[in-house]
Amino acid sequence: MGTGTKILAGCGCLAIVVGIAIAAGLGLGLFWLKDQATDMAGSLEGITAKAHEIGEWEKKANAHPYERPEDGVIPEPRLTTFLGVRREVHGVYETCKADLEELRERTEEDGENLSPTEVLALGSRAVQMFGDLRLAQVRALAESGMSEQEYYAIQTAVYVAAGVSKTEAQTGKAPAEAMSEAAEQIQGAIRVAVEAAQRQGVPGADRVSESDVKGLEEGLEKMGTSGAEALTVPPANLELFRKHQAEIDKYAMHGLTLLGL
Repeated sequence: MGTGTKILAGCGCLAIVVGIAIAAGLGLGLFWLKDQATDMAGSLEGITAKAHEIGEWEKKANAHPYERPEDGVIPEPRLTTFLGVRREVHGVYETCKADLEELRERTEEDGENLSPTEVLALGSRAVQMFGDLRLAQVRALAESGMSEQEYYAIQTAVYVAAGVSKTEAQTGKAPAEAMSEAAEQIQGAIRVAVEAAQRQGVPGADRVSESDVKGLEEGLEKMGTSGAEALTVPPANLELFRKHQAEIDKYAMHGLTLLGL
């Protein structure tokens, strides 16, 4: 799917099309639709031009090669480059933060009660904000020598490190350690429960064999191991996250998820 199609399909123009369909279904009349289409013509031309520009910057950004480190460690120079990109996007984000929040509230709280005109307006604003933010993002990536693949790999590593750091601060244990301990505790609890049920003559408990119990224990052990591995963060990444945490938090921009960025 091309960039223009992504923008049109993913972030607002479908809302515009739906709005027109709703308007027609409500019998608001062709004159109203004609006026809306006339107002939209200039906007759509601008969107098309911006989509083309975004596409060009995407090509330049993704021309930069990237290989994920085998040890999962983020080199500090690449993290600072990542943060530089976030800083550029943040400048645009601040200009539309209030609109994003209003968009979220309107779509979550009043979605079913929006008039066709409001649907068109919200869809148009979503497209414009997405275009501005996406353009800032891919342009900064291209100028910084970072591909989207590397950008999102670092973003994921940063979010995981943030979660691990928070858990350690609250519990004194890493999530991986907590996961392993939980699996061990459940393993022991299963055996105790089965043995107690058999002593008490619980119907069906006598049919649970030792091999059944061992099978459950082994399954839980594998689950705990795989879960712990998924939550394991290289110590170097944790140190790096804590070193740059203030800047990472500053450029978190949670509202971007509303537009899929």
